[in-house]
Amino acid sequence: MRVIKRWHELEEANKADPMKALNDPETMRGLLLSYSEKVINLQNENQELKPKAEALDRIAKSDGSICITNAAKDLQIRPKDLFQLLQSKKWIFRRQGSSTFTAYQDKIQQGLLEHKITVVSRSDGSEKQTEQVRVTSKGITKLSEMLAVDTAV
Repeated sequence: MRVIKRWHELEEANKADPMKALNDPETMRGLLLSYSEKVINLQNENQELKPKAEALDRIAKSDGSICITNAAKDLQIRPKDLFQLLQSKKWIFRRQGSSTFTAYQDKIQQGLLEHKITVVSRSDGSEKQTEQVRVTSKGITKLSEMLAVDTAV
């Protein structure tokens, strides 16, 4: 019975009374100091990340597109790995019997990918039409975010 009584006394002692903490200047000073330090650390971290975020926003808002191989270079990964990522995430696919990639329509509509059609002159004087999937600046930004999440996991 004494053990149970003591247990109840300890539980009561461990319950923090918020009004008691508000009236105790020492407790308030300690709480304010710890939260002030956290705010200062977050502000410093925010200042470090701000230029990176602005650069990423500039890239996302710029015009134009680049081929997947150059996008891989910009993202600092192997082109083979980027092609595999784009296929696994349902950004691009190959039609049966074709060696060229095609972008999924939803990625085109989202502005992440686009198709570029080029007319190439052959050595015999005839012309050939080629099609290429290109990654937009918005797509580069999205891929960069995806790669950051994948490496963090």
